Amino acid sequence: WVSLWLGMELNLYGFLVMMNSSGRYVPEPSVKYFVIQSLGSIGMLSGIILSVEFFSGLGWPLMVSSVVMKTGVFPTHSWVPSVMKNSSWLCGALLLSWQKVAPLVFLSVILSDSVIWLAVVFMSLIGGVGGLNQYSVRLMSAYSSFVHTSWMFASLMFSMEMFILYFLLYSASLGALFHGCSLVEKSKASSKVSSGSIGLSLGMLSGVPPFVGFLSKLVVFAVTESFMILFCVAGSVISLKF
Repeated sequence: WVSLWLGMELNLYGFLVMMNSSGRYVPEPSVKYFVIQSLGSIGMLSGIILSVEFFSGLGWPLMVSSVVMKTGVFPTHSWVPSVMKNSSWLCGALLLSWQKVAPLVFLSVILSDSVIWLAVVFMSLIGGVGGLNQYSVRLMSAYSSFVHTSWMFASLMFSMEMFILYFLLYSASLGALFHGCSLVEKSKASSKVSSGSIGLSLGMLSGVPPFVGFLSKLVVFAVTESFMILFCVAGSVISLKF
């Protein structure tokens, strides 16, 4: 567990350096991210120490809840849109994709299926409903990431290969969307190439046929036996509105 904590800390410091050195430097998101991640790191390390000292009844829940906070999963998800709002496109893409990998895999291993499905349900509904009144691409992407996180959680319950497939397709779509938005922002005008890239990326992220995003969701839906996967479908359908 200490090795896991150390790896997440090294990842945190590297990401903070990237946030502070990006072209769009705004101190607010980096400070918020640092505070949240620091609290999560302190709680996680405290939980590990308590578990070693035979206080597993307190240490284990503390460690799990701290990782949940660091991941931005329900019920400690509200910091994600706040940090995302003023982040650069590159940092935003990493925040909504790569930064979730290690903690999501960790949570899928240690949490029971019932707890994971509870998180899947709430993340799907929060992501779908929360993005309805948003007009910023960054904020809409943040709430959309909640829906995609629920799909990734569901895929992890089946196999790591399924998760990797979904994650790669989601990351590629998100990266293409943010790259197109970055080009438009820099040029202060939309070009045909940028608009086409953004439209294609939105189609992939939304998961509508015939885009590959639809195929990844279809595969996860087909292999999942629990009816709870319908909440993921509902969240995706609602997110089509924005």
